[in-house]
Amino acid sequence: MVYYETDTLYKALNYFEKALAISENYEESTLEALNLRHIGQVALKKNQLKKALPYFEKAKDILITANANKQLIEEYRLMSETNAGLGNFKAAYEHQVKHTELYRDILGAENIKKINELEIQFQTERKEKEIAQQNNDIALLKEKEEVAKARQIALVIGISLLILVGLALYYAFRQKAKRNKIERDKLDAELKFKEKELTTHALHLAHKNEVLLELKTQLKELKSDIKDTRTYQSIINNINLDINNDNNWKQFSSYFQDVHKGFNANVKDNYPKVTNNDLRLMSLLKMNLSSKEIANILNISPEGVKKARYRLRKKLNLNSEDSLQELVISL
Repeated sequence: MVYYETDTLYKALNYFEKALAISENYEESTLEALNLRHIGQVALKKNQLKKALPYFEKAKDILITANANKQLIEEYRLMSETNAGLGNFKAAYEHQVKHTELYRDILGAENIKKINELEIQFQTERKEKEIAQQNNDIALLKEKEEVAKARQIALVIGISLLILVGLALYYAFRQKAKRNKIERDKLDAELKFKEKELTTHALHLAHKNEVLLELKTQLKELKSDIKDTRTYQSIINNINLDINNDNNWKQFSSYFQDVHKGFNANVKDNYPKVTNNDLRLMSLLKMNLSSKEIANILNISPEGVKKARYRLRKKLNLNSEDSLQELVISL
């Protein structure tokens, strides 16, 4: 690979061919496919596209047999690039679709796994901190208990029963206040975590819709080169179905209600004319998202967001000098 990277292609080709022979001799199928790919890349770098393509195709067949789907991602990309250079746009498109599907299925699953591992790590660290805090609280309580016992002994000797009862009441009050503070801190931490989840989910939803819309636009640009219109329309329909999937919004709405409790009911009580679509827009304004992010989540254009904001202002009886954003945030 050093010779390949430094454009010493004839030496690189020589070593790749030797490596291919060794991998074939030892029946190392994945190494054989890798060396075939390298030889094809040398030809591709020499602009010998027709010569490169058979190497990529043979490597692809070996990887399919070996069920090495992760390595197949790069093979489909190279085949798409080579076919595009040869003017075989239909084959280039088909290989690009397979590349995209494998990338999404395999690397997407790996990302989910990493996210789950990070979540487990986060939960474990949080539990460890909670246990450490509890141990500190227990030690502190034991220390206070010992101090209280010493005071009680002194009070029994020289202080009246009234003062002893007062101290007992004071101790109970402090314990209750401490428990209340711990509970408030716990609720504040949970709320911050839910707010983080809500923001992450909203931004993920906006980014996902933006990527899908961009992919849809690119597919429409390739439509004239695609002969299989049924496959093309099926892909478009799947993209539209995912963009308009109500389950995405239901999950977002659930997160939103956990963080901003009573917001929907408050809006309905004060502004009965507000529709469900208006309520969606107000939820996103409440999070202080940009117009572009709101447009991606609601699957409308930025101009559509402006129109929706204008209609909402009329329903809320706002004057031109009144701020819609400030009103929504105050609810």
